[in-house]
Amino acid sequence: MKHQKVISVLLAAAISTAAILPASVYAIAKGDLNKDNVISADDLTLLQNYVLGKAELDQSQSEAADINGDGAVNSFDVSALRKLILTTPRSLKFKAVTDRIQSGFTDALKKLDAQAGGTVVGSQEELKKALSPYFSEAVVKTYTDKYTDSFFKDSVLMIKPVYFDPEAYKVKTPVVKAPCGCTSAYAGTYVPSEAVTEYMNIRKAHDFNSESLGKILPGQKFTITYSDGTYGHVNINGVTGYVNMAYVTKIAEPDAKYTAYPDVKIDSVNYKDGKVTVSASEFHSEDPIGFAAAVIAQAVVLRKDYYATETKWTVSTTAPPPTTTTTTTTCPYPMAKEKLDNVGWDLQKAFNASVIPYYGPADFPKDDKTTMQWYADYGFTNGKGNCYVMAAMFCEMAKLLGYDAHQISGRVPLKAGGYGPHSWVEITFEGTTYVCDPDFTEETKRNGYMITYGQSGTWIYQKDTVMS
Repeated sequence: MKHQKVISVLLAAAISTAAILPASVYAIAKGDLNKDNVISADDLTLLQNYVLGKAELDQSQSEAADINGDGAVNSFDVSALRKLILTTPRSLKFKAVTDRIQSGFTDALKKLDAQAGGTVVGSQEELKKALSPYFSEAVVKTYTDKYTDSFFKDSVLMIKPVYFDPEAYKVKTPVVKAPCGCTSAYAGTYVPSEAVTEYMNIRKAHDFNSESLGKILPGQKFTITYSDGTYGHVNINGVTGYVNMAYVTKIAEPDAKYTAYPDVKIDSVNYKDGKVTVSASEFHSEDPIGFAAAVIAQAVVLRKDYYATETKWTVSTTAPPPTTTTTTTTCPYPMAKEKLDNVGWDLQKAFNASVIPYYGPADFPKDDKTTMQWYADYGFTNGKGNCYVMAAMFCEMAKLLGYDAHQISGRVPLKAGGYGPHSWVEITFEGTTYVCDPDFTEETKRNGYMITYGQSGTWIYQKDTVMS
């Protein structure tokens, strides 16, 4: 009662000395005393200080302060401005924070609708209640430590958890087959199984009786790149060989690649009819640290500006970018794709399909001035061609299969002496460079698939340029 009496006396005194405006003067922007184009608690504070004799108003401010238009600025305008603030739509000043969370969230978050789950909190206890259904105790503690009771004395926090399904953003890579027939379907991180008590051998070949090149100790992690289910390819501590799949345990899949790294940005915080709407949108980060399935979006508003009875979040989402693989319609080598669809997506089959009848009249190009795609398209269309055509066909298909393949332009010895122009394909696989030469197979009827430079019974290759 004592405080109310003091305020009443001050207001009465202020009313008796209130500014009297000429009848012809009316406020242009009612309520916007500080001229920031927003009617807010800052304007109300300025008006209250004026009525209490703690501040002065210039003429334009006095115009804006006469809310009820009676030509005087007094306590009645204070009450009118409060009502105006509650009934006038406006944008609120806010501080935006978004955190990407890679772990520590529950299944409840995965089921949370993009437009639901956002709330306003005004204390540590309310914050804990808002986050606990979706995050671990450790994550919740991080935020209750960040937003203390001291913070909530001056501010309110609008908070919204968002979940992005990693599977929707993963790049779906094709299964690649090694020359030995093993595939990348088994790729991942492994350790010796519990049956291995001392060590397991790294073998020289896919054979239990082959030479041991090294040992893997219990608990030691290693990567398998290819396997046929019986033996797996490994390279550990500089030793490359094979391990028996019966004695290994997979502990992790290969590191996933993603089409995008989703995040959330807060675009605006608006007040209307007693409600605050926080508008946010999904965007894709261009400089990601890693894929984070959870995002906690936070908007901080000063408590003096928050008059709402309800807070609503709207998050506009976009579909993940399409996962493009070498088999999509956007394929850079459509004719090579069509051939693989016909013969099978296999490197050996691709090589066999590139061994076509030789055709090379004197005026037919046989140099690196003509593109790989021209040579390949000629071969796919006509079913015949020279060494450059055959190499280009195979190189395009090898690239679509995911191999590190390049068409080479160079020379090989001629029977008549000297060297003649020639083209072949290099494939680098597990640190070894192989030669794939369909024309060698066409002309000699011997194996030209995955041979090595200098191998007995093959041609002497002189490499000049890399065409692709």
